[in-house]
Amino acid sequence: MKNTIAFKTPLMAAILLSASAAWADVKPTDVWGDWKSQLSGYGYDISAQETMSGGDLEISDLKMNITLPEDEGTVDVMLSGLKFRDNGDGTVSVQFPAIMPIDMHVEAKNENPVDIKVNYTTTGLTMVVSGTPESMTTTFSAASMGLALADVMEGGNTVDMGDASFSLTNISGNSSTGGTDIKTRKQDFRAESLFYVIDMANPDNAADKVMLKGQMNGLSSNFAAAMPEGVDFQDMAAALAAGFSADGTFTYQGGQSEFAFSGDGDSASGNGSSKSGQFAVQMNADTLGYSFESTGAQMTMQVPDLPFPVEWAMEKAGFAMDMPAAKTEDPQDFRFSVTLGDFTISDMIWGMFDPAGQLPRDPATIAIDMAGKAKMLTNIFDPAEMETIGEAAPGELHALEVKDLTVRAVGAELTGKGAFTFDNSDLESFDGMPRPEGVLNLALSGGNALLDKLVAMGFIPEDQAMGTRMMIGMFAVPGDGPDSLKSTIEVNDQGHVMANGQRLK
Repeated sequence: MKNTIAFKTPLMAAILLSASAAWADVKPTDVWGDWKSQLSGYGYDISAQETMSGGDLEISDLKMNITLPEDEGTVDVMLSGLKFRDNGDGTVSVQFPAIMPIDMHVEAKNENPVDIKVNYTTTGLTMVVSGTPESMTTTFSAASMGLALADVMEGGNTVDMGDASFSLTNISGNSSTGGTDIKTRKQDFRAESLFYVIDMANPDNAADKVMLKGQMNGLSSNFAAAMPEGVDFQDMAAALAAGFSADGTFTYQGGQSEFAFSGDGDSASGNGSSKSGQFAVQMNADTLGYSFESTGAQMTMQVPDLPFPVEWAMEKAGFAMDMPAAKTEDPQDFRFSVTLGDFTISDMIWGMFDPAGQLPRDPATIAIDMAGKAKMLTNIFDPAEMETIGEAAPGELHALEVKDLTVRAVGAELTGKGAFTFDNSDLESFDGMPRPEGVLNLALSGGNALLDKLVAMGFIPEDQAMGTRMMIGMFAVPGDGPDSLKSTIEVNDQGHVMANGQRLK
C-alpha cells in the first residue's frame, strides 16, 4: 500500500498538463491522444472504452496498469466519466464529474492484494484546450479540487484506516506541450490554499495513531520537462542519457499545521507554522540539483518526558545541492550549502541547563556554503554500477572552496573562508585522502568568555579548560579585537600542514 501514493501523481499531472494553443484547431481525439501519450510516458499501459457522439468524445472504463519497480507487483487505476467536448471554435473543453471515483488495485510481492478507492472532486472546474495536435495549451481554473480516501480493502476484507484527504481552493493556471521525438511540457499553477488531513490508526492496534492536519497559503509552481519517446523511468540513467530533464519550483506564502501521534508506548503532539517556503529541483543529463528554504518557522511540541512544551523558532532554514548527474571525463562544478539561521528555544528549555542565565541567549546560526569541482567515476543512477564500486567513493574531489563558514551561539562566533585543490594521485600523504593544497582562514570571537562560563557552570573542569586553551594557542594567534583569535591553516605542495607559519605536519 505504501507504493500507491506515487502513482496518483502522474495521473493528476496528466489531468493538469494536457495542452493547447489558441490560434489553430484541436479536436477531442487530439487531446485524448496527448493524455494517453503522457500517461504512457509515465509507464502506464492504458485501455478504455472510447465513445464518439457527434464531435464529442466520452471515455469510460479507463484502466491504467503499471508495474512496480524491481518486480514488486502491479498497480491498476480505474476511472470513468471523462468527456472531451468540441466547442466548435477549434478548442476543446474537458469535463469531469463533480465526484469521480478512482479505483486502485495493488498486488505487491509477498503481500495481500489491496484495493483502494479515492474520490476526486471538483467544483467550478473549467478546462479549455486549444492549439494544434503538435502544440497544445490548456487553461484551467476551479473553485476547488480535492482527493479523499473512500475505501480500503486488503485480501477482500474492509480495512478501517481512518481519514486522508487534501483539497485546493481557487486554482488557476495553464500548461503546454510540444515537440515530436522529445516532448516538452510546461506548467504554471497557482492556488489560494491547500488543506490536508491525515487521521489514521493501525487497524491491528488502535493505540497506534497518527494525526496531521493543516493548510498552506499562496501556492504557486512552475514546471518544465522534456520527455523522450519511449523513456523508461525505471532506468533513470538511460532516461537522462536519452534527453529526459525536469526543472521545477514550488513556493508558498505561509502555513500552519498540528499533529499528534502515539505508538509503542510513546506519544507526542504539537503545532507549527511558517511564513514562507520554497522547493526547487533540477535534473538533466549533466546536473542534479535540489534546494529548499523556509522562513519564520515555529514549533511547539508536547512530549511525555517533559512537564512543559518544547518550543523553538528558526528565522531561516535552507539547503542546496548541485552535483554532476552522470559519469564525467573531466572535473565538474558542484555546490553544497546548509543554513540554520537565528535559531531560538524557549526560556523553559534554557532553564533546564542554565537556570542562572549565565549564557547569552541570542539567536544561534550555523551556516556553511561550499563549492568545488569533482569528477564522477560512476553513474549514481545506475544500480548495477553502484554495486560494483562497493565501499569506494563514486567520484574524486579535485577542488573545494569554503565560501562561508559561520557558527554563532551562546556569545561566541567562529567564521572561516578558504580554498583547496586535491591531488588524487597522492593517496599516501593523508592516509587515503587525496593530498590537499591551499589555505583556510579562521576567526573566533568570544571563545575565552564562553569557556569561563562553562567552567563556572560546572560543565567543564578547570584543568580541561586550561588544556583546551593551550591547544587553541598552538593553532591560533590573537585577533584584532578583545577576546578574539585568528588562524591561517595552510597545506603546501609538499603536504606540510602549517598554522600561522608554524609547521604541524
